[in-house]
Amino acid sequence: MKVARCNVVQMAFAISYSLFTINYSLATEPPAAATPYTFLGRVMDSTHVAFDGDRTATIEVSDEQGNLLVRTATFTRADSRRNYVLAVPMATGAANGYVVQDTALEIEVTDDLGKVWSGVVVDAAAGVPGGVREVDIVLGEDADGDGIDDQLYKRLKAEWEWSEYWKAGETFDPTKDYDGDGISTINEALAGTNPYDPEDALRITAISRTGGTRSRASGADLLSTSGGSQLAATALTFDAIGGHAYTVEEATDLAAKDWKPCAFTLPGSDTPVNVLSVPFSDGPVPRTVYLLPSNASKAFFRVRAE
Repeated sequence: MKVARCNVVQMAFAISYSLFTINYSLATEPPAAATPYTFLGRVMDSTHVAFDGDRTATIEVSDEQGNLLVRTATFTRADSRRNYVLAVPMATGAANGYVVQDTALEIEVTDDLGKVWSGVVVDAAAGVPGGVREVDIVLGEDADGDGIDDQLYKRLKAEWEWSEYWKAGETFDPTKDYDGDGISTINEALAGTNPYDPEDALRITAISRTGGTRSRASGADLLSTSGGSQLAATALTFDAIGGHAYTVEEATDLAAKDWKPCAFTLPGSDTPVNVLSVPFSDGPVPRTVYLLPSNASKAFFRVRAE
């Protein structure tokens, strides 16, 4: 018997896999503009006279590479102590004309005589988007670090040496009240009055009551005259010097010295404000503000100059 044989052929199939590397390009959003970071305050000369009215200064902000970000000029507002606002453009990432948080900045001021003042703001940097930093810029030099501009110190010292208050062997002290009007030499100089004239000082020259009826407005207890022309209870008058800002403070107990800011209105307006800013070109002239009514049975008032 023949046996049929079957040859089984085993075929191996080599399967070759082609591996594809897929590179995904993740699309990123371009930097978007963010809310600006704002510097605001007052630009003043060495005697703390603000650049208002006829005097103007230009403020510029640049990044570390010297690229200009924003430029503005000083302005004047009677109801604001500030005379400059710098809105620094910010973005979510690097972009031309914008900065990100913590970027170092350079702030320069060009005064009305064309002199450029650099480094006028210490540690100037962009903060959190939407943030605000209030800083006053004094265009002066204080080499000895005594808090008084060197040129102002020299001027006051020279005036003292020519005044009747000079005494041989005495050292000039700007914190002293030489003319005896109750205000120190340096504070008088910064307020714009003569520190060597007892008749020249910041004083309230008149105070009077005005009539009217009480009413509620925006949650505040106000006194309205007929026709609503003036929300006021007490008219307070003082001599104001151009280039300065004035605030009024109220106390109910002089011994306790519980002085607090007092809101007032300006002539021709019923809007309460906290400051009177006088243009450089004005003054010294009498200025009257109208104090809002107080619930206190008695009150004391004082005026502060900046």
